[in-house]
Amino acid sequence: MKISGFILIIDSYLVRKGLISLLNRIQGIRVLKEFGASDPFMTYLDTHPVDFIVISQSAFRRRSDLFISNPELLEKTVLLEEPLPEDQNSEKPIQEVQASIHIMENKETLIAKIEGLLDPGGHRISGNRAGELSPRETTIVRLVSMGLTNRQIAEQLFLSAHTVMTHRKNIISKLGIKSVSGLTIYAIVNNIITLDEVSSFPAK
Repeated sequence: MKISGFILIIDSYLVRKGLISLLNRIQGIRVLKEFGASDPFMTYLDTHPVDFIVISQSAFRRRSDLFISNPELLEKTVLLEEPLPEDQNSEKPIQEVQASIHIMENKETLIAKIEGLLDPGGHRISGNRAGELSPRETTIVRLVSMGLTNRQIAEQLFLSAHTVMTHRKNIISKLGIKSVSGLTIYAIVNNIITLDEVSSFPAK
């Protein structure tokens, strides 16, 4: 199987890590490097072959001069669209990119779009993905992302602390994610909680 190399150019650390987590679930993809929008990613591109560049809409706007001077990069570019201030919502990138995905799309849609890039003919067979969470487990992931302790979650959901711990163990077993930060990233990527909501909570 051919392995496609991706690089990510995205300001938000959480969004970058969340998208990497999603890409790692798709067979045939290798994330080669990740950059913030202000990082010197062109130096990397000049010396390393890549198949796809996933860049956030805001980063694309700020660094559009690089794509104007290197139009061949547009054929590899996947634009990560994101909510923008009202005065920018009507603006569209002046260059045509290979594809676009939206930060608020659900994981199934994102995976399908990315798999479509890897196999434009649509004959690709998806690999096994992480187990799906139950509605109760999804709720607990959201509350963990909000910074609640097991005891606080138990009180809010009218469960015993032991039951919450059992759910947490099941979540770890299904997702392979143990840390609160990892679960928060998972919750953002899977639209269980928004990045704005996470940012509004006190630091854990």
